[in-house]
Amino acid sequence: MPDNKAHIIIVDGASGTDRKTFCFELALILLYNQQKTALLLSADSPLRQTLNIRKTEFPQLPLPAVLTREEFAQKSNEYNAVIIPTAATDELAAMAETYITLLPKDKKVASRFKQNVMYINGLWELKKKIAATHGRSLDWVVCENNLKEKYCSEPSAELFQAAKMYGFRLCPPLNRRNAYQANARGLSAQDKSFAPLKESLTYDDICAKREIIKLAEFIFSS
Repeated sequence: MPDNKAHIIIVDGASGTDRKTFCFELALILLYNQQKTALLLSADSPLRQTLNIRKTEFPQLPLPAVLTREEFAQKSNEYNAVIIPTAATDELAAMAETYITLLPKDKKVASRFKQNVMYINGLWELKKKIAATHGRSLDWVVCENNLKEKYCSEPSAELFQAAKMYGFRLCPPLNRRNAYQANARGLSAQDKSFAPLKESLTYDDICAKREIIKLAEFIFSS
């Protein structure tokens, strides 16, 4: 598989971490920053339906392209960024420049790494493979998705210790916000600057928009 010009972003996360919403929001903020962006989605991904609704109801809004696995090698270099929801064991992960692990924020978050040695080893093997094949390092980012607790602005202290031990970067956590939960129509808080939607802008939308912008800036700050 040839080298790609696109920044390949792998998003990994267990069930319940809102990986679909995360990928959608990240793609939108990149589009609004003039980055031609694609999502690589399986045929049965529910995100395809969300994007189709967005295209139908709001054709004026930016829309990320959708690639299949078969199209990746031929078309990925047409984009500034390609976001792929998958795991370290997937062959496409070896193309990644950024690997994001989504974790639910709870008291067990740091122990997840200690208990799952295979996951840590898998990431180290992926990093070695990328270094050997492409001569560059993999930026491993861990993001807590705070779905239950009260608002938090910093990762947990335990996770800071795990970051030092395992060599990942910790980004600011996302928080439980209605703006993330209510995107069945394919809308994002990023879209509320569009005139017909301005009246529906809420404080929650403003906070969500700031969080995703901060996240994107962190990811591309390395």
